[in-house]
Order: sequence, then structure tokens, then C-alpha cells
Amino acid sequence: MRMRFVLLLLIGIMLVAGCQASSKPLDQARKPDQAVEPTDSGYPAEVRNWLSNMKPYLVAGVIERGGKTYLLVSGGEQRTAGYEVKISDVTESDDQLTVYVDMTNPGGPAAQVLSYPNAVYVMDRSIDDDKKVVFVKAADQERIPQIVGHQPTVPFMEGSHTIKIMEMELDDGEIEVEGIALVDDGTVHYRLTNASGNVMSSGRTSTEAQAPDWGCFELDDVEFPADATHLELYRIDPRDQSPQDVVRVPL
Repeated sequence: MRMRFVLLLLIGIMLVAGCQASSKPLDQARKPDQAVEPTDSGYPAEVRNWLSNMKPYLVAGVIERGGKTYLLVSGGEQRTAGYEVKISDVTESDDQLTVYVDMTNPGGPAAQVLSYPNAVYVMDRSIDDDKKVVFVKAADQERIPQIVGHQPTVPFMEGSHTIKIMEMELDDGEIEVEGIALVDDGTVHYRLTNASGNVMSSGRTSTEAQAPDWGCFELDDVEFPADATHLELYRIDPRDQSPQDVVRVPL
């Protein structure tokens, strides 16, 4: 009888230990997976912001951080999966760095989801300020549009399809704005309006490049009336002179 009791006791202890040992893996299994984006993980925040900002567009850019040069290419928004962007080669002459980009389409049926392919090439050194960087498609040498001037390394504050605001400051009745724009004539127009929508003052500024490239632009120390409530940035349609892609920012 005593042997039987001891045997039952040992079986009970083993069952309890087994339940305890299995509880931890069960708890771990309930935890959600942590998705890691392989195309931008591990890069500086400036590089990740650039890729996020420009993912809808086919465009390239250059960022220098920490003694390294990052060559960036966004393949733009695609309607399906299966698109790939790869920097296949980088060549250098005395006055130019040429970046060759392979852009691959799906080889067959692909998932019907939006995708945003991109590529990053890291050089373990800086490049000379006077050296031109050109991105081309490896297949046909067609040039890829670039961002000229300051790069969008911070999340956009506001924006339309072709005009993006990176930074804006208001101080002592003056406005300072920095952004990028994709405009044919290299001009960004602005106006200050009141609560009724009436234009109080207006002007324009130049971008550092014209379409198909994006160019950086700045508004420096633009005075605004005390009753101005909004800043509007826009481009002009050359056909009818109407404002297009208006960005409206409250002051």
C-alpha cells in the first residue's frame, strides 16, 4: 500500500513539473512577432526618414553621416509585389560618381498589394563636395531623377504631391521655411491669407533644380501681417496660371 502511495506521489510530481515546464513556451508563443524591415533596419534615422518620405516616388539621393556616404534609390509605388531595386555598380572618375541601378519587374503573377522597393549602398567614406553624383538605370543608362540640395532627412511637416515642407519656424513676425519641390520652372509660389481667405501678401522663391529632379527651396525671413492666419505654397499651371498642389499651413 505504501509503495503504491509513493508511486502515485511521484507521478503527480512529474505531471506538475511538466505543466510548469511547458508554461513558458506557451506564453512566448502568444507574443506577437516583431516585424523588421530588412531594407532600412540598422541605418541612421536620417536614412530611414528619407526612404519613408520618398517611397511613393522614383527618385535618388545622397546622405553623408558619420564619415559614411549613403546612396539611396526609391523605386516608387508599385501596384504589385515582385519589384526589386538594386544598386549593381558604382564607378568614379575625377569629377563624377556614377551609380548603376538594376530595376526588376515581377517575373510572373504577383500578389496584388502596393509595394515600395528601394536600395541603399553604403560607402565607408565621404565624397568631395564638388564631385557630381549621377544615378542611372543599368539596362539603358536612363538617368534617375534626384533630390538636389538639402535632403529630406526629417519627416515632412506638411505636403502635397509635388511640394513638401521639411521645417518651418515663426519668430518675431517672420517665417522661415525649408522644403523640396518637383516643379517644371524651378519656382515655388507662396501667399499669406487671413481668416476670410483674403491674400495679405505673396511672393515666390526658386528651387535648386527643375523637374524631373526635386529641388530644395527656402523662404528666408518672410514678414507676415498680424492678421495672417495661413501660409500657402503652390506651383503655377503654365496653361491657365492657376495654383496647383497647394500646401496650406496654419500659422
